[in-house]
Amino acid sequence: MNRRTFLKATAASAVVLATAGVSAALAQAGGAARERRLLTDPQRELAHLVREGNAMRPWFAPLTARQAHVSELVALGLTNTEIARHLGTSVRTTDAHVANIFNKLDLHKRKQLAEWVVRSRPS
Repeated sequence: MNRRTFLKATAASAVVLATAGVSAALAQAGGAARERRLLTDPQRELAHLVREGNAMRPWFAPLTARQAHVSELVALGLTNTEIARHLGTSVRTTDAHVANIFNKLDLHKRKQLAEWVVRSRPS
């Protein structure tokens, strides 16, 4: 069974519909398929949509903005006490931020977090 892919309006969502065949569907649907904006090269066009969607995500996507800030400070080599002083928060709050970052990213060491920041952050 072949698949046909449509792009709905200008949204980046795609719907994959099972059909008897794209060429047969085009012959039957004619202008209706063009109105629904049939993708001519689904793999390339969907990959482009995914890239556009990913471009809109911040570099720290799984983290909050505050956690991203804390992760950058960890990557600079600051201790939790120094980070707390820098941010004007308690050490316990900083400890919680670091623990939540480790859990979200499935990391266990500060060095791993520093490497993640270097890899993820745009140059």
